[in-house]
Amino acid sequence: MTACRRSVTILSSTGDQMNAYSEAVKSDSYYGYTDGFHTIQVTYNNYVGRFRIQATLALEPEESDWFDLVIDPNSGLYVGSNPWNPAGYVQFNSFAPGNGSQGYSFTGNFTFVRVFMDRRHVADGETYNFSYGEITRVILSS
Repeated sequence: MTACRRSVTILSSTGDQMNAYSEAVKSDSYYGYTDGFHTIQVTYNNYVGRFRIQATLALEPEESDWFDLVIDPNSGLYVGSNPWNPAGYVQFNSFAPGNGSQGYSFTGNFTFVRVFMDRRHVADGETYNFSYGEITRVILSS
């Protein structure tokens, strides 16, 4: 198993944002590495919404190049209380908001990785309410 080459914060506190993309971070394939192993740590604070991990194979990605990853909870690489949806996200609702840190590992020779805090389905999808909480930090290790 290859040792971690780097860890970087890709999304800081989302505060009162309803939807937010992280920075697009260069991933294993961009640098020519072939193990493709990545881990993301997300820290939630009463978070209501969906959390998506997205990747691309493009060297100069456009919006249409990104796709959602599906993390298999049976892979042994998933640490979290909410199951990953086959549509490509983990979801927290007002009855069971996300709290604390959760880790998600995945393998793929992607050129870039990013995350998406998605609340388009919450209320009107645009107006923030303090009860929706926030994501306080997302770290990528690859």
